[in-house]
Amino acid sequence: MRHIGITFGLLALSFPVLGDSFARMHFVLQNHEALPYVDERYAQHPMLTLLHLLPGVAFFLIGPMQFNPVVRRRILLHRIAGQVFVASGVVSSLGVMAMVLVFPALGGWLTISVTWGICLAMMGAMFLAIQAIRHRNLDRHELLMRVAFSLGLSVSTARIYITGAEVLFGLSFVDSFAFASALGVWTNLAVLACLERQTIRRQLRALMISWLA
Repeated sequence: MRHIGITFGLLALSFPVLGDSFARMHFVLQNHEALPYVDERYAQHPMLTLLHLLPGVAFFLIGPMQFNPVVRRRILLHRIAGQVFVASGVVSSLGVMAMVLVFPALGGWLTISVTWGICLAMMGAMFLAIQAIRHRNLDRHELLMRVAFSLGLSVSTARIYITGAEVLFGLSFVDSFAFASALGVWTNLAVLACLERQTIRRQLRALMISWLA
């Protein structure tokens, strides 16, 4: 029951960005007239928007399931779902990295830098996780995949901060987006570090031994 609760908890945390993604995908396929500037950019680039959102939805639906031991015990299912998870994360990241340049991004180079930093870090974590499992280092693989999902989930955490900034301080989406995104990353990584502190210590100890050997 605890593991089921964790899975559904992660899905619940993903809900803000999942709901926004479904709404945005429905939106870009409609006819539009006299749209606000924020929405107009999505309407003008529907294919690029869908290239980011469709795999992004797969990423957030599959990710929580991958951390469930019941799924992990089904090796073939876990492996296939993991491949889809990584592929969707990479495609969605490349899509949003292109979006912030083509649209262009609200917030200018600060938003572009934060977005690219999150995406590159997430793809880097997934690449290292794949390398770890190829060397049969299960602890490192699981930790790095959790890092990758935490970085992706920061998009959802940022939505919470954006809403809070609007309600508490009257800041618009444009004004709070870059800061909320960075804060979402640090929040998720801090929570992960607390939950995985023993695994992190073991991996740091193993790395130090390998460097000194």
